[in-house]
Amino acid sequence: MNTLTQNPGTGIQPKPRRLRRGWFGLLAGLALLWAMAFVILPYAQTLPYIQPVMGAIADSDVDAGTYWYTQSEKTAVGQMYVRNTLRNR
Repeated sequence: MNTLTQNPGTGIQPKPRRLRRGWFGLLAGLALLWAMAFVILPYAQTLPYIQPVMGAIADSDVDAGTYWYTQSEKTAVGQMYVRNTLRNR
């Protein structure tokens, strides 16, 4: 008899169970990543507080990748432009 299955209280799992759990974790993580990128974040752009910012970024042709880097000079210019645009609406 396998000693790993005799004492389930030790926390040691048989190899097939660990392997299945690992694959399930990987697939669950990939599914969550996909859902965030293609379902949740696109929906978040339609929320009332985020929609004006997204519109200002799209209208001004600000590179969204540099917009979020806090140490970039382009970020400061982009932030000022978005703030002024939102104030003047």
